[in-house]
Amino acid sequence: MSETVPATPAAERRRPGGVAVFLVVAFLVTWAIWLPILVEAQTVGLDEMPWTFFLASMGPLCGAVAAAAWEGGGRGIAAWARRAFSVRFRWVWWLAGVGMPLAYLAIAWVTVFAVEGSWPDAGGFGLTEKLSGLAWPLVALVWVLTFGLGEESGWRGWLLPALSRRMSPFWAALVVGGVWIAWHAPAFFFNPTYMEMGAGIVGWMLALVCGSFLLAWMTLGAGGSIVPVLLWHAGFDLLTAADQAAGLIASTISAIVMAQGVLSAWLLWRHARRSRAEAGRGILSEAPAAHPAAREKERE
Repeated sequence: MSETVPATPAAERRRPGGVAVFLVVAFLVTWAIWLPILVEAQTVGLDEMPWTFFLASMGPLCGAVAAAAWEGGGRGIAAWARRAFSVRFRWVWWLAGVGMPLAYLAIAWVTVFAVEGSWPDAGGFGLTEKLSGLAWPLVALVWVLTFGLGEESGWRGWLLPALSRRMSPFWAALVVGGVWIAWHAPAFFFNPTYMEMGAGIVGWMLALVCGSFLLAWMTLGAGGSIVPVLLWHAGFDLLTAADQAAGLIASTISAIVMAQGVLSAWLLWRHARRSRAEAGRGILSEAPAAHPAAREKERE
C-alpha cells in the first residue's frame, strides 16, 4: 500500500477553506436536485424514479472541482484530475476494482443456492426498476458514469486526500464515512430501498463506514487514483441495487464488505501507528544534529 496520497504540486500555495467549499457544493448540488423528487414522493407519490435521481450523484464531483479551483485555480483542477484519474498503478488494483464485485456475485449466488435450493434468475441480473427497460450492460454503464464517477471523484478523489493532510488516513476515512452517510439523508424520504430499511438503517450505516475504510485502503494502494474504486462502486451498485438483490443477495454482499472494511480499518490503523513510531525515531535520531553544542561536547 502506498504510504500517502500524493500531494498536488500546488500544495504550498493552497488556499485555505477547500474542505468547506467541497462540502457546501457537494451537498447543495445533490440536495437541490433531490428536493423536487422528495416533495413529489411525499405528496402525490412516485410512479418511477426520475433520471434526476442519478444526475444528483454528480454533487461530490462538482464539490471536488469547486474545491480544487478554490485552492489552486486551473492548476489545482488539473493536478486533482491527473492524480484522481491516473491509470499508473499496479495491476493488482485493477484486479481489486473488477475482481471483488465478481467475487461478491459468485459468493452471493452460491449462498442463495445453499439457502433456497435454487439459483437466482440469471435473466434478472443487474436489472432495476429505477432504470426500467435497460439491459444490464447499460445499467452497469449508468452506475459507472453516475454514482461511480460522481461520488468517488469527490469522496475518495478529493475529500480523503484533503483530510489526510490533516490527520491519518484511518481518521480521514472515518470522517469521509460520516459525511457519506449524511449526504444520503434526503434519499430516506423518497427512495423505496431506503424507506423500507427500518431498523436496518443502523446496519446500512455500519456497512457504509466499513466501505469507506475499504475504499480508502484501495485508493491509497493505487497511489491516489480513484479508477479502481470507481469500478468497484459501480459493480457494487449493479449487484446490490438490482431488484433481485433485495434480501439475501444484498445482505450477503454487505456482510462481505463489512468484513473487508474491518480488516482495512485495522491495516490503516496499524499504518498510522507505524508512521508515528517512525516519525518519533526520526526526531530522536536527528536531535543531536540539531544541537551543535552537544556535538562539540562529545568531541571534548
